[in-house]
Amino acid sequence: MSYVVLARKWRPMRFEDLVGQDHVARTLGNAIESGRVAHAFLFTGVRGVGKTTSARILAKALNCMGKPGSVPAGEDPGPTVTPCLECPACQEIALGTDMDVREIDGASYNGVDEVRKLQDSLPYRPTRDRFKIFIVDEVHMLSAAAWNAFLKTLEEPPPHVKFIFATTEVHKVPVTILSRVQRFDFKMISTRAIAERLRYVLSQEGIEADDAGVNIIAREAAGSMRDAMSLLDQVIAFCGSKLTADDVAHTLGVASRQALHDLTDGLVRGDAARCLEVVDSVAEQGFDIPHVARDLLALLRDLVVVKVVPDPGRLLDLADEERTHVAELAQGADPDDLLRLHQGFSRGYDEVVRSAEPRASLEMLLVRLARRPPLIPLDDLIGRLGQLERRLAQGGARPRGREGESRSASSSRTTPSRDEPPSGPGAASHQTSTDPGAAFTGAHRGGATRSVDPAARRPMERDAVAQASAPRRTSTQPPAPLPQGQPHAHAARTVAGQAASGQAASGQAAALPDAVAPFDDAFQLPDSGARSISSPASDTHALPAARAAMRRPPLEPEEEARLLRLRDIVEQVRASDIELAAYFEQTVPLIVEPGRLDLAIEPGFVFRSAVTTPEARAKLEAAATVVLGAPTELRLVEDEEAAAPHRTLSALREREREARRLEAINRARSHPRVVDAIEVLGARLKEVKLAEG
Repeated sequence: MSYVVLARKWRPMRFEDLVGQDHVARTLGNAIESGRVAHAFLFTGVRGVGKTTSARILAKALNCMGKPGSVPAGEDPGPTVTPCLECPACQEIALGTDMDVREIDGASYNGVDEVRKLQDSLPYRPTRDRFKIFIVDEVHMLSAAAWNAFLKTLEEPPPHVKFIFATTEVHKVPVTILSRVQRFDFKMISTRAIAERLRYVLSQEGIEADDAGVNIIAREAAGSMRDAMSLLDQVIAFCGSKLTADDVAHTLGVASRQALHDLTDGLVRGDAARCLEVVDSVAEQGFDIPHVARDLLALLRDLVVVKVVPDPGRLLDLADEERTHVAELAQGADPDDLLRLHQGFSRGYDEVVRSAEPRASLEMLLVRLARRPPLIPLDDLIGRLGQLERRLAQGGARPRGREGESRSASSSRTTPSRDEPPSGPGAASHQTSTDPGAAFTGAHRGGATRSVDPAARRPMERDAVAQASAPRRTSTQPPAPLPQGQPHAHAARTVAGQAASGQAASGQAAALPDAVAPFDDAFQLPDSGARSISSPASDTHALPAARAAMRRPPLEPEEEARLLRLRDIVEQVRASDIELAAYFEQTVPLIVEPGRLDLAIEPGFVFRSAVTTPEARAKLEAAATVVLGAPTELRLVEDEEAAAPHRTLSALREREREARRLEAINRARSHPRVVDAIEVLGARLKEVKLAEG
């Protein structure tokens, strides 16, 4: 006799044998007992959850004749909730050979001609059974014409006919069909229910298996009992009469629980090297990296559950040994830290799955999570904010002298030093130097603090004292204005020259104008490799336009004067013709004096036709006459060198906008409240965003 796979051998035969579909079994059973059985049913759900099996059980329940000899001859016992499984109808339905119960594949029986042939057979009474039952699997594959032919028959079939449809894609079934049937949604089966069924089957088959191995099969089935039975068949073929967790994992090609526990332990403890080693081992064994990431995400969820739930037994689909290991991993971890690990890994999981290099994506995700910054206690933050409020209430001055020393001493007592090992998971990334200047530079990251040589600290302290003795501008004082007669373009040019100098690279504050004044020198690291957080050269978020503006060659004072006079003329034109004014902003003034206005344009100037018309010349000459005080004649000169883009009026406007932007950024960066917030909270200034407009 040929071998029958477990999925067929242990297929449920009664409603009570169904796993995970109690709502379906109860509804159909009550309908049969009360005599309220509909003429058409639609069973929908994912693969392997019992749709076709339930259809066969329903067919048996409707056509069962009772055990031979239990019913007097000539009597009809009627439908029953518990088929006898011994009468000819039950046995033939189980084998698929009953003449009155037809199972049709919707994928191949999907045309209108097949539906019409079926309709022709409906008026005839069943050959032997009580009902003529049609089970149509994958019914969503029927064509639109076939559905239309079904409509009237499905609405008013003969009393001896029952239809049972099954589909995995109910959204493809027409609404007109859904309104004519009773719909039953089959649920995905829980891992625990699948594991219990597998243990029952294994015990009946006489095969030993540990709980961890059974749980692996149940998890891999992903809610499908048929998939679980097929996997169990495969595992038994490999393992024989005894199933172990390692053998099951090896057979199914999934990472072992020990590898997942090692990865989780590395994440919790902040050990990135260990995580990378485990990933390398898993990859060498040929395991599917996205599958490993999925299992790791589930394990991180279990860690959170174990940590926050006193008795998590029913919330975990784990064997007792696995539950013990998970509890040990979560024992020394902070619940908020575990939750942050799960959230971070969940966000990066999609990237691992979609990546062309999933191993590299998983490795970088693990490194990023292992090197996560620490969680600062809320009470600590509230205390720091209280200090900040008290300081602002006293006028915004930073404490100095003994008060500053006591704060430094307190910081050194409460924060581990660089040489002291971290006291717990994630603590390695939160170490603070006792030197106040180190907290303001942003150089602290990932737990390493730059040690400051005492000889190098002394000059810095002297600079800090000298800076502290100088008067500070408070938030109520406006920034110092630019010198009279100095346009904003000159300020931008000054900034460009200072940014390009070597002083920024040596860690010294550049001599900037007041419009772009830097922070105090006390906020700089003493070593030459560090950059001040206030120096424009160190602003890593500077706009490309700003850098381009700084690289432009400077203008001579005469050139700037001509541009300013041309701007006045163009503004006169703008009042009547905005478009023409924009065109003339792309020209370069060569001569701007009463009676004469020479403008240079590039050969092939895009707007040449617009600025050379008589109307355009007349408008510009009239505006120049008003501004210069004498009748003025316009002359356009084609000169590629003279008409360089950085000499145009539009370039001047861009430089002025950039100077104003730098001025606003540095006002914000040097604001007393910003400085105090950085000091009190131990933060670093990352970026300054200005409001648009």
